[in-house]
Amino acid sequence: MSKTFVMLKPDALERHLEKNIIDAFILEGYEILRQKIMTVSKDIILSHYEDVIKRLDLEYFADAIINAFAGKEVIVMELKHSKKDAVHMIRELIGATDPSKAHKESIRGKFGKDSFETASKEKRMIQNLIHASDSEESYQKEVTLWFE
Repeated sequence: MSKTFVMLKPDALERHLEKNIIDAFILEGYEILRQKIMTVSKDIILSHYEDVIKRLDLEYFADAIINAFAGKEVIVMELKHSKKDAVHMIRELIGATDPSKAHKESIRGKFGKDSFETASKEKRMIQNLIHASDSEESYQKEVTLWFE
């Protein structure tokens, strides 16, 4: 058994895609261990994206994250899969971070409408529907941050 953390971002909820996305997870054999809808605080989202903010080192990025998330609803989930490496396989199912480059059969490929190029020009966070942990370490940090 393998576990991962997934967040359906505000753009997924605003477009009412949560059922489509969760159904895709279940169809692939994922089981939801924990799930909750919550309104995002500035502190939790800056903590969540702390490493990305440091890595990208863009002057506008922290504000872009706050604008995209603070005060908005997300759905956070802890998922497990009995046969697959949940962290890596869910990221394949979700597709490339940039929806314009995601495989057309992936979730972002089917439902994504944004690109890094457009988001960068507009100095905003990319609208890519979903966040999923990228490693076992990220999963541990994120599940603790959002559920504990």
